[in-house]
Amino acid sequence: MSQFFAFLGRHARWVLPGGLLAGLLLPWAAEPLRQGIPGFIALLLFLAVLRILPDAAAAASLRSRVAWIGTLLRVLLAQLALPIVVFFILSLSGVPRLWVLAATLVAAAPPISGSPNLVLLLRGDAALAMRWLMLGTVVLPLSSLPVLYLLHPGQSATTMLAPALVLLVMIGSSVLLASVIIRQVRRGRIHLNHEVLDGISALTLALMVIGLMSALHAPANDWLDIAQMLLLAVAINVGFQCLGVAGASAMRQTAARKIGTGVVYGNRNIALFLAALPAAQMEPLLLFIACYQVPMYLTPLIGDLFYRRLE
Repeated sequence: MSQFFAFLGRHARWVLPGGLLAGLLLPWAAEPLRQGIPGFIALLLFLAVLRILPDAAAAASLRSRVAWIGTLLRVLLAQLALPIVVFFILSLSGVPRLWVLAATLVAAAPPISGSPNLVLLLRGDAALAMRWLMLGTVVLPLSSLPVLYLLHPGQSATTMLAPALVLLVMIGSSVLLASVIIRQVRRGRIHLNHEVLDGISALTLALMVIGLMSALHAPANDWLDIAQMLLLAVAINVGFQCLGVAGASAMRQTAARKIGTGVVYGNRNIALFLAALPAAQMEPLLLFIACYQVPMYLTPLIGDLFYRRLE
């Protein structure tokens, strides 16, 4: 079994697109796997911590107060300032309201739980992605307030606390459990195979995307709707990744940090906002979320061609 996961780890860039293809071709599997998404998220967080902490440089980075402060400033810029700017620019440009909603909420969301795993596959700074994920989730209840007010002035943001706290518990539990396992592994002088961990992560991501793409099979959505949402998702994802890389380059960051910043800027967990939105907007936004998985899960494959130039 370990050889199988090691094989998947060596070819993880192809496993993720395989998950996208399965999500399109296996509608019968989408709904059952959608029910397991919370468990997939928890497993991905655990695997990311288990993969990152044994690395001395990454572990030191996670213990660095300066690194945490620097990441917090980046998070506030990415999740508070950016969505407000995006909202006003798109609102003034006269684009459809759904586009404004989608782009603004993507900008306000924290990175997806699998972002450290994606950064690892691209040889970027996964410790930065982990700090960003944790801090982005912590500040979400506060950073989302002005964004939700702009989008829905009469909407209460208190419903955002529950999903944010659940994710915080998942992150804390993953860090604690992974730390305990790593300590036991070091005592027993057991070697953790990175390829096996990468393979398990890739398979978990592939299974999760099948569940996330369940909205594509809804009878109300035709191919024109799907194509429009897919183009919008690609434009937002690629645009934000380029913006993140440009910002990191302007700050003269290392190549690994440019990769990490680009990945977390474009790959955001917009699904956390579903509980706070009016019911009438749930269905079209679910289709956008399903389409948004395509550029996210192709990031390790296609993004490698772009990020390789930064190394």
